[in-house]
Amino acid sequence: MSVFPLSQDQLRAFAAVAGAGSFTRAAAALHLSQPALSRRVSGLEETLEATLLVRGRTGVALTEAGRRVLAFAEEQRAMEEDLLGALRPSPAAYRGSVRIAGLSSLVPGVVLPALAPFLREHPDVQVEIHRDIEGGVIDALSRGRIDLGLTQGPSQRPGFADVHLGEEEYVMVESRAHAGRRDVFLDVSAVDDTTEEFLAAQPSRRRPRGPLARSFLHDEAGILLGVELGLGRAVKPRHTLPRRGAVRIDTGFVPLRKPVFLHYRRQRYHGRLQDVVRMRVEAAVREHLAAGLGKR
Repeated sequence: MSVFPLSQDQLRAFAAVAGAGSFTRAAAALHLSQPALSRRVSGLEETLEATLLVRGRTGVALTEAGRRVLAFAEEQRAMEEDLLGALRPSPAAYRGSVRIAGLSSLVPGVVLPALAPFLREHPDVQVEIHRDIEGGVIDALSRGRIDLGLTQGPSQRPGFADVHLGEEEYVMVESRAHAGRRDVFLDVSAVDDTTEEFLAAQPSRRRPRGPLARSFLHDEAGILLGVELGLGRAVKPRHTLPRRGAVRIDTGFVPLRKPVFLHYRRQRYHGRLQDVVRMRVEAAVREHLAAGLGKR
């Protein structure tokens, strides 16, 4: 069989579809018609003589061959960014982007300050913070939509690195100034099951009777403000609480510890940029979690 060089346009088209999860969204992102995009992906599959994507009613799924090609495309992107950075006037320059998503208690509140000095020093580097990831962090990693993820459990997927960084300690917080609505619990969204898990771990006398009354306030800052205003109580990681704030910990509840993992895909080549960002994030989150467990 003759060997032909892979088309960069076809590779970019395939990576876009894998990341977006659909031809429609990928076509819009690349400013291509869907037929043109489909021809590029089909051409890549014909060149490789392998099926890379399985099309379904809810989107596309990667085959094993597709996962290998996506890993190659990501490695190629990292090598290109390293080369362009090395050819700039300063050999220490970095360029490119790193995409990060995960726990709202850490992203971006801990991650962004940890990276700020590096980003100021290297203006050609961009960091994308994704707070809402359709399908979850691990799925986004497998599709190549993000480079680093922070979650509360191991990925349990081959080809992924799962680095345990420490633990978050969850506590019940309430308003210092307002005593009302103690039986209402504030969460980020309906899929956030932290409050239910926390209450299930308590002695039976501390658990609410009947269905939980919940209110959803979108993000960490909104929840803390809601607690401060007496709109309800909330289960929060201890390290996210202000030291002298308008909320206090209800010590009648037993704290609940949950692990924190950093995830990334194992590749033969990640690039200098992703390595340095990953090391900075890992060190900062480890230090922050260790300090948070000591906060009483």
